[in-house]
Amino acid sequence: MRKRFAFLVILLLAGGEAFAQDPSSVEGKTNKVPVLFDTMTVMPYLTVSMNLFSGQAFLADASGPGFGAGITFDLTKEGQKTGFMFDFAFQEMYGVAQNGSFISPLVTGDTGVNPSANAYHYWQYLLFEPFLKLQTSSKRTGYFMIGASCGFAVESETVSIAPGYPYEFQNWDQTSFGHRFRLDLRAGVGVELAKIGSHSLMLEARAGYPLTNEISNYGGSTGSLRIITIQGNFGVRL
Repeated sequence: MRKRFAFLVILLLAGGEAFAQDPSSVEGKTNKVPVLFDTMTVMPYLTVSMNLFSGQAFLADASGPGFGAGITFDLTKEGQKTGFMFDFAFQEMYGVAQNGSFISPLVTGDTGVNPSANAYHYWQYLLFEPFLKLQTSSKRTGYFMIGASCGFAVESETVSIAPGYPYEFQNWDQTSFGHRFRLDLRAGVGVELAKIGSHSLMLEARAGYPLTNEISNYGGSTGSLRIITIQGNFGVRL
C-alpha cells in the first residue's frame, strides 16, 4: 500500500513539474492545428409549411399545412459574402383532397362498388439540408440561400374516407410504389426580425421543388405523386 502511495505521489510531482515548465521553453515547438472552419453559429427553429400534393396517382390534387423543427449550423463569418450552412430537421407534410380517392373492393366487399372518397395524405421526413449562403455585408441582416434537401420518410400514408364505409389505410412504404428517399432543390431568404439580448430572432422563407416522387407507377406508368412545399422557419440565432 505504501509503495503504491509513493508511486502515485511521484507521478503527481512529475506531472506538476511538466505543466509548470516555462512557456518560453516550449514556444515554437507547438504547431497550430489547421481547421476547415473557424466559426459556427447555431440556430434552432420551428417550421410552418404549406404542402401541395400533385400527380396522377389520385383523382385530385391535395393541399394542406404542415409543421416541423430543426437546427441550423452556419459556418459563415460576419462580413463573408459566400459561406456554407446545413440543417438537420424534421418535417411533417399533410394534404387533403375532396373526392381525391376511392374505396377499393377489398374494403367494400363488392367488386362492382368503388365509391369516391376524401383522401388524407400524411408524410413525415427526417431531413439533411446543405446550403450555399450568400450575403452582401456584415451591416445587412438578410441573406439568400440555395441548396438541396435530402429526406428519409418515417411515415407515408394515405387514408381514404367515404360515408358509410370503413376507413381504408394505405402505408406506401410497405408497397413497391412508395419511395423512402426524397430529394428537393431548395432556395430561400432569411432576415433578422429583432434582437433578444445578444441573440437574433430570425425568419426564413424557403421553397422546394421535388426531383423525386413520393409514389411512382401507381395504377399505371403515369401514376405518380409529388409534394411541393413552401415553409417559414422561426429561429433564434445563438
